[in-house]
Amino acid sequence: MARVTVDAQAARAIEKGAMIVFKKGVVKTEGDFKPGDVVEVYTRGGRFLGKGFVNPDSNIMIRLVTKDRDTRINKELFRERIRKANEYRKKVLGYDRAYRMVYGEADYLPGLIVDRFNEIASIQISSVGMERFKLDVAEAIMEAEPEIETVFEKNTGRSRRREGLPEVERVLLGKEKYRTIIREGKARFIVDMRGQKTGFFLDQRENRIALEKYIRPGMRVLDVFSYTGGFAIHAAVAGAEEVVAVDKSPWAIDMVKENAKLNGVSDRMRYIVGSAFGVMEEMIRKGEKFDVVILDPPAFVQHEKDLKRGLRAYFNINYSGLQLVKDGGILVTASCSQHVDMQAFKDMIIAASAKAGKFLKLLEPYRTQAPDHPILMASKDTEYLKALFLYVEDMK
Repeated sequence: MARVTVDAQAARAIEKGAMIVFKKGVVKTEGDFKPGDVVEVYTRGGRFLGKGFVNPDSNIMIRLVTKDRDTRINKELFRERIRKANEYRKKVLGYDRAYRMVYGEADYLPGLIVDRFNEIASIQISSVGMERFKLDVAEAIMEAEPEIETVFEKNTGRSRRREGLPEVERVLLGKEKYRTIIREGKARFIVDMRGQKTGFFLDQRENRIALEKYIRPGMRVLDVFSYTGGFAIHAAVAGAEEVVAVDKSPWAIDMVKENAKLNGVSDRMRYIVGSAFGVMEEMIRKGEKFDVVILDPPAFVQHEKDLKRGLRAYFNINYSGLQLVKDGGILVTASCSQHVDMQAFKDMIIAASAKAGKFLKLLEPYRTQAPDHPILMASKDTEYLKALFLYVEDMK
């Protein structure tokens, strides 16, 4: 088997529990291998660290699967890990019909994401090595959770392209089914696997449910980057008088409309298709104010080199949002950029509030992703979502 030697920094990270090795941490390779092959990883001193899939064409060069020299990387290993991951969600976390079933390296399955929506499972693979086992993965999912009738391959996006993998959307195994309705707190949502992105973002579940307790009758709520209306529908179901959903995607806004009808709140909804920055600037110009403003943008920082520019984008959108919150209102703001840590996110919102002339009080403990997206304590790569619930007062 081919060998890869890593530098001291990468070795320390692996010893602490990290499951990925970036190309910059590799100092030597020995033997022949191609993308997707299994290689062994060693320290400079020749100590065995683990083995996993290699892709010399990717920035993430190695995705470790095991740190045991004798463990075989095969379909039986993946079946057992998928079974354990599903059991953790159901028996420990108490999830039932809609949850993230597998979260990559946090479940020791780097390069694999599985979301369950009732009887449909959606898989996303971002590793050449894992791609070879995708049919085995699909079978293992249906074995681990017999209620699942369809495994949908939602293999699209940047991570696939970076690995040199083709983009594919199709039923991989089981019945030709694409749509279902899930329940989340007081709300229900349509999940359509043929839509854009992932169909539905489960990571904000607890944060969306937490919003409900701050909504009062008569409130005006603005949900920017609404996507299919996660926060917006929760606000309307909880009793808001008017909820404005903003998204640049006509498809997403159509889904918000469907979800509003499903929940019987269409009469309290207003929809705007357009760029968030432009829409908010126009609202500020008109002097509009809202009791609650929700900002849940896409990741503005995709790579560490984009950190400065991405933080500026977060600053701008939050500065606009703060101008739209009433004195005594609430701002819910989030970042799903892995490279923006909580301290940087807090520093950004403090600077934006100072410019906007606002005082901020933290309403909730610092919030993160739902627990079915587990954070592996030794791996910062598994922690990405930050969410702040803030009480906003004018400086006087």
